[in-house]
Amino acid sequence: MQTTLPADMTLVGRPVGEEARKTLAIKLADGFIERYLSGPHILDIGYKGYLSHAVPIMPQALGVDLDYPGYDGRVLPFADGSQDAVFSSHCLEHVTDYRQAIREWYRVLRAGGYMIIVVPHQFLYEKRCGLPSRWNDDHRRFYTPASLMGEIERSLAPNTYRLCHLTDNDQDYDYTIGPDRHARGCYEIELVIQKLLAPGWKLERRLVPKLLLVTVLRWVGKWVPAPMHAALRPLVRRTVRAVGIGDS
Repeated sequence: MQTTLPADMTLVGRPVGEEARKTLAIKLADGFIERYLSGPHILDIGYKGYLSHAVPIMPQALGVDLDYPGYDGRVLPFADGSQDAVFSSHCLEHVTDYRQAIREWYRVLRAGGYMIIVVPHQFLYEKRCGLPSRWNDDHRRFYTPASLMGEIERSLAPNTYRLCHLTDNDQDYDYTIGPDRHARGCYEIELVIQKLLAPGWKLERRLVPKLLLVTVLRWVGKWVPAPMHAALRPLVRRTVRAVGIGDS
C-alpha cells in the first residue's frame, strides 16, 4: 500500500541513524511522529550507531551516546519523569544488561510518556536460529516480537505501562536474499509502550484451596518416617505459602 506523504516534509532529509532514516518519511506521513515523538523533551539513546555524523531522530531531541557528558553507559544523567519520550533504534541488542537499560529509560519518562524501541528482527536480519550474529558480533541477543515484549515484562512491573504499538517492519525487504547475504530493506521490530502511574492495588497472588495443603501434610504423615514429621511440617507450610497457596 502506497503512503501519501504530507506537503511539509522538512525532516525527511535529516541525517538520522542509518536504520531510522529508512522509514522517517513514512513515520511522518502516517502520524507515528506526531503521536509518539512530538513532545519537547526527547532522548535518542545510541543515536550515532556507526555514523559519527548522525543526528537525533527529532530536532528537539537530545542524542545520548557513550560520550554524552555525565553518562556512564548505565545511569542516565536526567531526572525522574523528565522526558516526554525515549527513542532507541538498533541499540538494545548491544546492551548486556537489558533490564537495567529498560528500567533506566522508563525512569526518566514522565507519566504518559512513550518509550520507542526498535531492534533487528531475528528472522529478517539475522536469519539464523541462535547466536552469534553473522553480521554484527556485538549483538548480545536476537529478537522476535515475543522475546522483545518478554524483556519489557521481565523489566517493568505490571500495570505501570501499556503496549501501544508492536509490529514487524519489513518495508522494502527483499525476501529472496538468503542467510548467506546481508538483508536489504527494513528488517526490524518496532515497539512503543506508554508509561502509566501504578494503581493503588496489587495483583492477587495465586490461591490454591486449603485442601491441597491438607493433602500434602497427609502424604508427609503417611510416607515420611515419624521422626521427621516435626521438622517437615513447618517446612511444607512455609513452602506452600511462599508459592502463593492460601486458604479459600
